Amino acid sequence: MRNKVYNAGRIAPVWFCLFLLLSGCEDPSSVSLDHVADVALYSDVDSLDASVIAAKCALEFYGYSVGIISIVEILDDQLDGFNVILFPGGDTREIISTLGPVGRMKVKSFVASGRGFIGFGGGSAIADSNSGIWPGIGLFNGIADYPLNVIAVPPDYAMTTIQLVDPFHSITRDNPSHYQTLYFGGPQFVNLGPGIDVLFNYVVTGNPAAIAFEYQRGRIFLAGFQPEIEEDADRDSTDFGQDLSDADSEWEMIKRAVEFCRWEI
Repeated sequence: MRNKVYNAGRIAPVWFCLFLLLSGCEDPSSVSLDHVADVALYSDVDSLDASVIAAKCALEFYGYSVGIISIVEILDDQLDGFNVILFPGGDTREIISTLGPVGRMKVKSFVASGRGFIGFGGGSAIADSNSGIWPGIGLFNGIADYPLNVIAVPPDYAMTTIQLVDPFHSITRDNPSHYQTLYFGGPQFVNLGPGIDVLFNYVVTGNPAAIAFEYQRGRIFLAGFQPEIEEDADRDSTDFGQDLSDADSEWEMIKRAVEFCRWEI
């Protein structure tokens, strides 16, 4: 079943901040950028606001401190106080364009220094060396192939099934064999080089849906789907995907991904 996006992509910034204040998630302004925090959560004009809100709720549910950052903070070298940077869903090509060559270099250097990178949906596709016709950050050898029209043609979204490939990885240990999860324009990962662990495959394509690996001193987790969105539940503080039914939650996967990227597991 496919579903039309109902103007959930962008919210005017003032309303976005107000929504976070009124939701169950901590006000992002309460997390200072001048001290060590757990996760820098990217949010700019190219981000899917519902993904930002849901990711922040998921992270705070497990007790992680979160700082909302944009291209301004990246270019101003304010990533140094964070352990992990998370790029939520959004328009891959626009994210890459917003970052520009300097922003991409700074994010790459951040990861190489021993920190972590997490990407969901369109935010995961920016990590390859050539996301579509746009230059990616270059954290792995391979291709982020998107969108997957066999699942949903943008701007539609749909539920899809992912299958566990590696039950022994620290992120996926004790995970169920399958998840129903939200797909919204993200990639599958193909032509992968050595040293990349495939965690889940899309059932419909048979290609990797989630991968984990190291880049120099850093660690990376990429999910082409949207594990942060709780489709028919309220705890993600967004109504995105509320028309869908899903008994699964992938939030535990997010927790373990952060632990992995922080070298805790």
